[in-house]
Amino acid sequence: MRIRAPAGIWLLALASVQAGSVSAQASPLHGTIRGRTVDEVNGTGLSGARVEFLDDSRRVRATTSTDETGHFVLARLPLGAFRLRVTQLSYVQTTTPVWWIDSGEVLDVVVRLQPDAIPLAPLEVLATTRTSVPVLSGFYRRMESAVGGFFLDRAEIEERHPSRVTDLLADLPGLRLEGAPGYSAQARIVTFGRTALASGGGRCAVQVFVDGILASRGGAVPLDDLAHPTDLEGIEIYRGMSTLPPEFITPDARCGVVALWTRRGRELV
Repeated sequence: MRIRAPAGIWLLALASVQAGSVSAQASPLHGTIRGRTVDEVNGTGLSGARVEFLDDSRRVRATTSTDETGHFVLARLPLGAFRLRVTQLSYVQTTTPVWWIDSGEVLDVVVRLQPDAIPLAPLEVLATTRTSVPVLSGFYRRMESAVGGFFLDRAEIEERHPSRVTDLLADLPGLRLEGAPGYSAQARIVTFGRTALASGGGRCAVQVFVDGILASRGGAVPLDDLAHPTDLEGIEIYRGMSTLPPEFITPDARCGVVALWTRRGRELV
């Protein structure tokens, strides 16, 4: 357990926030806030209160309303500094001091609103949890840095509603989807622009990894034969050696790399 409180919070108090039990799991790429808004005087939950998540530029990035018992959840929150602003009829609108949410962190809070402005400690976080998935940690780290590659996470995959894995890559600039000799007529392999042919005139196959294991030994492998979109937690793509992370370097990686990360990777912890 730990307590983090910004300097001067006793002077900025319009609400107090206390941690309770944590029972949610947050995405390792986002944060989550679970909480309850209550009347400071009698402790009853405040139904229909508007809760807004503000980033460090005071922009509203997420909103929700409390249920009949005063509970609320703000999920898939951007990481970094934030404030909570709570509005309820007949109560003072309250904006907390700046706080910080880290990757995979869950903050469980109780927000107490005052009918009148009474100085109280506005934000105290006494408990946090952090999810950790070692098999996928490298993917999340590289996606956050966004250096040299193209990335899709689970949320983006679901938004696109693809029928097959290669549908997710069809619009990527410079990427080609070609028929796969020896496979079904619908099978497709990935190549990148001028890397489509090797120096000897044959096909220069993109290397494919699944959960960090090379799956394309001996030639091209149709991506759609390796996984279905519903199986995927994420995808990362590199066009050639100049942007390739060390963990994907192989003698044939000059033609690019596609790394598929499945949801099964969570079971390998």
